[in-house]
Amino acid sequence: MATRPVEDYEAALDDIATRGAAAIRDTKARFDEAVSDAAETGREALDSAREARDSLADSLLHAVKVRPYTTLAIAGLIGFLYGAMRRR
Repeated sequence: MATRPVEDYEAALDDIATRGAAAIRDTKARFDEAVSDAAETGREALDSAREARDSLADSLLHAVKVRPYTTLAIAGLIGFLYGAMRRR
């Protein structure tokens, strides 16, 4: 009868070790998935920023080609307002 408690104890330790290993694997999988999702979101944000930058550049080039004096006047006004705000 002395061997029965030892076997129960070993079985309990094996069960704890198995559950612990499974919990660690699950946690690692969730962490890897979260990192992957965050990286994908970052890539999408970067792509959107690049598209916005390219769109703005195209719009500015088009405005300079079509209406150069109007564009120059707007740029001068923006520069004047910026300089006036910096003096305060």
